[in-house]
Amino acid sequence: MVASAEARVVHERRATGDVPLFVHEEWRERFPWALVGITGAGDDAAFDLGLFGEAPAGAVTARWRALLARTGFPGAVHSRQAHESLVQIHEAVHEGLLVTEGFDAHATTQSGLLLTVSVADCVPIFLLDPPTGAVALLHAGWRGVAAGVLEAGLAALERLAGSGAERLWLHAGPAICGRCYEVGPEVHEALGLPRPAGNETVDLRATLVTRAVQAGLDADRVSVSGHCTRCGPGAFFSHRGGERGRQMAVLGIRPDGHGGTNAAGTGRVD
Repeated sequence: MVASAEARVVHERRATGDVPLFVHEEWRERFPWALVGITGAGDDAAFDLGLFGEAPAGAVTARWRALLARTGFPGAVHSRQAHESLVQIHEAVHEGLLVTEGFDAHATTQSGLLLTVSVADCVPIFLLDPPTGAVALLHAGWRGVAAGVLEAGLAALERLAGSGAERLWLHAGPAICGRCYEVGPEVHEALGLPRPAGNETVDLRATLVTRAVQAGLDADRVSVSGHCTRCGPGAFFSHRGGERGRQMAVLGIRPDGHGGTNAAGTGRVD
């Protein structure tokens, strides 16, 4: 049985503007060189950014263009996710949206490249290494957690920038909460938890926090979102809630290195 660990709870706030972008305000102030956020469902649950769902391609593409314009990033990367633990390292910046195949995590030290992962109950994991400016963004459903996607992300940052776990900051973003996520005994067992007799709830974010601290992260540098995609007020898509839309967790080193630009030209996403 793994030991439990506590983390500070953060409620991301929606930024101003037409794009429903929720930001980690504490990190925005502490790390102005990084954009850390997640899109929401938007008005009438219309801001679906899923590239592999049923939404019309033209409408989805227009929303991606709006996201890039709002954040001021010239390029973004996304992948068809496999619910495993492969990490793609990006060493160049490109214009527009690059779509790859089979990666559940991305890492970079390049400014101007927006890393993205699709979620709708799974956990987006944000990792920052302030001394080097290296960042990684991970998609963690239960299969990915069991496959070691967090540990793979930590290892990728170590290879990329020599980022030791002790200097990293981690945030587990909006996801389904431990009260809403009921799963079978096989899931508990796969996560290294005691196997119950029947279906019981699991808190994936709490499991990830415990794994992060066991991997060497300072508990004071770990936070979790207070938003639940399932029982929250409807700001986010929820797969278990029957919604087909997907929000995008986004993480990147701002193009100018200290605040970026947004659609209003104010130099930050507020």
